[in-house]
Amino acid sequence: MSNSPMPISMLAAKKAGSGKANLIEVALPEVPSGHVLVHVRACAICASDLPEWNAQVAGPGKRGEWDADNPGMTGHEIAGDIVQVGDAVDAGRVGESVWIDAIVGCGRCEACRDGRQTLCEQVSIVSQGFAEYVVAPARQCRPIPPDFDYPIASLIFDMVGTPMSAAKLAGIKAGESVAVWGLGPVGLGLVQGSIIAGASPVIGLDPVASRRSRAEARGAIALDPMHPASLGRLRHLTQGKGPHVVLSSVANQNASRQAFDSLRLEGRLVTVAGFPPAGGEVRKWVSGSWGCYERDWPEILEQVTSHRFVLDDYVTHLFPLREIEQAFDIRGRDLEGSFKVVVTNDQT
Repeated sequence: MSNSPMPISMLAAKKAGSGKANLIEVALPEVPSGHVLVHVRACAICASDLPEWNAQVAGPGKRGEWDADNPGMTGHEIAGDIVQVGDAVDAGRVGESVWIDAIVGCGRCEACRDGRQTLCEQVSIVSQGFAEYVVAPARQCRPIPPDFDYPIASLIFDMVGTPMSAAKLAGIKAGESVAVWGLGPVGLGLVQGSIIAGASPVIGLDPVASRRSRAEARGAIALDPMHPASLGRLRHLTQGKGPHVVLSSVANQNASRQAFDSLRLEGRLVTVAGFPPAGGEVRKWVSGSWGCYERDWPEILEQVTSHRFVLDDYVTHLFPLREIEQAFDIRGRDLEGSFKVVVTNDQT
């Protein structure tokens, strides 16, 4: 169903080798029933985009990608405007500014019916947002809060949903101590989620000074895990027992092991990146968390719209789509100076 004259093609980034992409003209994606076409205004680079970006040859396309022949160009942190709707979608949604909740379940299985679509066995991800347009299920497109611009709105799905859901899974109680390992964008969200839950103290660990400063500005105690005294300080801050909860956004195996070992007996560790190596103390609880349950979004969005969860200072760099190589380069190279790097189309 077409609502206004649309172009027949669009520009999209196509992977051309390790750290390389070409901007090519491709056919505008078709809009199936129940879906919408979104004019992408902002697509943020996620740390999970980097491995395929740096790979010489990417793997096969994945479910949810508009072009299975364009692997490696991920891009799932998307905000933009609905410009076309498919059958069974209210035509009144054309013109709506939205961010995309990119994890899509089948909508029929037990997990989906229970609002836990991230556990769906047929789960897919709306991706390949480094393009002028992207197709998404209408139900996954959520209105942008009135005072949010497109770059900030593009962060809601992953930089808010992922850490807030992990903090919720950890069952943080008021007054419990929490240590957050890794203070990148997701890690800073874990800090904020812990503080919102009433944790005290919240201790963040990261070797990058600028990231520690961001955590301190949110109210955390920040430590450099590379400093020989830091692990002792962490133990001292938690009454000599270790934190009640560890939240980890690090995939490095050595750091994951340190995070696990720092946890007190019967403590809880939730990771959004990678599990610690096998072995070690069994009187600790370990779980993984991925994305955000559908049923948790109303509560989480309240924290965003009330600005208890603060995103205002996350975006450090904006690049137009034609400069996507520079965007990925600075995101992968400058950990001290870059935090969230966002690729944009038109005015933001």
